[in-house]
Amino acid sequence: MAGKKNKKGNDDSGGAGAPLWMVTFGDLMSLLLTFFVLLLSFSSIQMVEFQKAMGSLKGALGVLPKNESIISPFNPVIPRISGECSTRYNEKVKELKELIKEKALSDQISVEFSEGEMLIRIESPVLFAIGKAQLKPQAYSILDKIIEITTETNNRIRIEGHTDNIPIHTPQYPSNWELSTARALSVLRYFLGSGRISPERLAAVGYGQYHPLVPNDSPENRSKNRRVEIYISSPEKKLKFKEEIY
Repeated sequence: MAGKKNKKGNDDSGGAGAPLWMVTFGDLMSLLLTFFVLLLSFSSIQMVEFQKAMGSLKGALGVLPKNESIISPFNPVIPRISGECSTRYNEKVKELKELIKEKALSDQISVEFSEGEMLIRIESPVLFAIGKAQLKPQAYSILDKIIEITTETNNRIRIEGHTDNIPIHTPQYPSNWELSTARALSVLRYFLGSGRISPERLAAVGYGQYHPLVPNDSPENRSKNRRVEIYISSPEKKLKFKEEIY
């Protein structure tokens, strides 16, 4: 039977096609389905890829260098160590920590980690007499353990010498520049003399009194500033350290 016609003669049923509201509703459902599919696909993106993408975007906007991630997850282990080498490396680090405690040097030696780099900070009295750059024999065991750690990696080793701000004027060391450099070189020569570290991996530098950890306003602070720092790192720039073990 034919559908009832309204006053204008149009068919209320819309003829053979669907009602107009149903077409609109169907389009809305299709859009919602597409939207939720996109949300699901975004949620499955790997975090690393997301970080790289965000880093690239930030770089393009001038906020960060391109391809740099905006999130740098902390990793306390030097990279490119895996499997059996990683196990030996961690064992040697643990042995160094135990040796430091055994010698009651926890207040004079610290071990810090950053992404891709480890820092071993040793206050000068552990290694040298006042105003001298010749290693004390009692420091050999600490340095030998550090050598064992470095043989488990193929990373670079940078040795930095630092002093306090009290001037030194001796025939051998006219200034703190010479003293700090001589101390860094003494440690380098000891590492090189072990025959276990290739020379191209080693570097030494003296900073004098110009990179203090704390203000040189007390005997205790000056003692902290007189130090040798040993960096075991990948060939990248030094990063800010985030954790101190001791």
